[in-house]
Amino acid sequence: MGNSNQKLQEEKYENVMKKFKLKESIHHNQLGMIRVYTLKDDNNYSIFEFHKTPTTSEEAKLMLAHYKNRKCYNNDNITQIFFISEQHSQILCQDQTQLTVIGEFFYNNLQNEMKMNYQSKNYSNNNNQQFPELRLWQITLQIVNACTFLEKNGRYHGEIKSKNIYLHPDQSIKLTEYNFIYGSMNGYQKALLLNDFQYLSPELLKELRAKNSQPNVDFIKGDVFALGLTLLELANLSSCEQYYDWISKEVHIHKIIQANDLLIQKGYSTLFTNLIYQMISEVEIRPRFSDLKEVLSHFENEINNNLDFYSRYQMKQSHQYNIYNSVYTQPQQRPGQINQTQSIYLPNGSY
Repeated sequence: MGNSNQKLQEEKYENVMKKFKLKESIHHNQLGMIRVYTLKDDNNYSIFEFHKTPTTSEEAKLMLAHYKNRKCYNNDNITQIFFISEQHSQILCQDQTQLTVIGEFFYNNLQNEMKMNYQSKNYSNNNNQQFPELRLWQITLQIVNACTFLEKNGRYHGEIKSKNIYLHPDQSIKLTEYNFIYGSMNGYQKALLLNDFQYLSPELLKELRAKNSQPNVDFIKGDVFALGLTLLELANLSSCEQYYDWISKEVHIHKIIQANDLLIQKGYSTLFTNLIYQMISEVEIRPRFSDLKEVLSHFENEINNNLDFYSRYQMKQSHQYNIYNSVYTQPQQRPGQINQTQSIYLPNGSY
């Protein structure tokens, strides 16, 4: 769809909208109130449109600069903005500015894919009642690609969860970061101000318990932790909310480790489970997305070409981890400190 987006960026508003028909107005989880249009020639391709009215001229400048900067972002796994317009009018003798923003829109997300394909009764007769591991590697690679792009541009996603990971009609991943909308709250702020459940890391939960409105933490590493839980959720077909005590704002890491150990029994490779271990490791040794991207680059060709590269890391039944005596709970072995022969990431960059 990249070429289509480029063409839309070069056209005027009226010409753009002639190609689309209004489908509905909805309140979106991340975008707020939007209008959704579908392409007249292809119902699978949708766009959003929203309007913002700044309250002051200074806010109008900041908002316009925000969206213009975001429009320049060009990454295959990032939601694209391809049109921004600014209209001026006078209401009660006062100047008023309204911004119109149009971008690509996706109805489907990973939470839907999990429910429809692997948890529905209609799917129960299929022998493969779980995400194929290759699909999870494809998801991981594309999310890491998008988040590394954000990281290099001084941003972060801020609210990684399965329902916020969107699917293009070709099944590729699309992400919309928390501040895509000017002035939006990240997941931590929603947890603090609205008590909204989020996949928060232990260091963010510590700040949440202290009711710190400006936590001095690495939010990128917080996103990595949330991605680890999201991958565990997809592999287990079960929400990781069960591992939190949201009343006391604590997460039970040992339960997450046990659940991850059990993925071996479901046929997932140790390479994949070790990747999750790295993502949920202690913040000091937890990788950032740029670290993960460097390591995944060694498998990128196989992932993109649907090739099995992970089976050689698959343990036989007789060699599976004992979840009560995991290598990650043995002395001198913690998440992030695993055997190099099985590791996906180590602080020295080996894999």
